[in-house]
Amino acid sequence: MSYSQHMGDWAEGQACLYLQAAGWHIITRNFHCRGGELDIIAKRDAFISFVEVKYRRSQAMGGALTSITQQKRKHLTYAAQTFLQHFPKYYSYSARFDLICVSGRPQGQVKLQWLTNIFSLTD
Repeated sequence: MSYSQHMGDWAEGQACLYLQAAGWHIITRNFHCRGGELDIIAKRDAFISFVEVKYRRSQAMGGALTSITQQKRKHLTYAAQTFLQHFPKYYSYSARFDLICVSGRPQGQVKLQWLTNIFSLTD
């Protein structure tokens, strides 16, 4: 496993802990399909969130929101639609896409920024 994969896994773990502390249930991590991948899928009440996690060593590296290009949105949307086709019990949930930016180091100060509803399945 490369350093960037290791840090990505660590950041996703931090995001999961953050979501769980906020009352969300993690359905799955790293859902893969032919057209894309979803880092985290979580639910709370009648909501389902497809969460993209971005790791930055420091906050000075720029906003992670700019990494969600139109092409990335297409891949995320396709993966979410594929997930819902495989698990239709979630189809009635109100779906959204969130972004969690994780900065810091495993042995140091960690900061998370949760941007909710950055786009939806119907955008």
